[in-house]
Amino acid sequence: MSITDELNRIGYDMLSRRVHAAEGFARNALAMTPYTGETAAEFAKRIRFWAERNHPELIVRLEDHQRQDIYRRADDCGCSPDSDGYDDDHCESDEGGEYLCSRSHFGAVCASCENEDGDGPDWRPDRYEWPCPTIGRLDGLQSKAVA
Repeated sequence: MSITDELNRIGYDMLSRRVHAAEGFARNALAMTPYTGETAAEFAKRIRFWAERNHPELIVRLEDHQRQDIYRRADDCGCSPDSDGYDDDHCESDEGGEYLCSRSHFGAVCASCENEDGDGPDWRPDRYEWPCPTIGRLDGLQSKAVA
């Protein structure tokens, strides 16, 4: 078996474990019912407690550490406004209302991890390149469990 095949197998196994964890959480959350007199907020808190206890890696991945793609600003990208597909490839970002160029993708960073040393990628030195150290450790733990 080649190294590529082995890496694909490990990646598939890791993804499969995440999908099974998410399915397990969803199945149990859907089966839960509120206790008599329990408010919606209390019920939501109980579901979250169950998720934190049984699937903490899902909480970390979905709430604390998410991939954020970084694109060049449209006014600095060098694309011609008359080029084919210009309007499709240049759009307003969700944050700050800046226009971005999807043709100029720098890379991805963790949206929440701040790199206090400032030694991140030169296009975003204040962030860790994706996967961040926390997600890298989670992936490492999962790959050890798979192997």
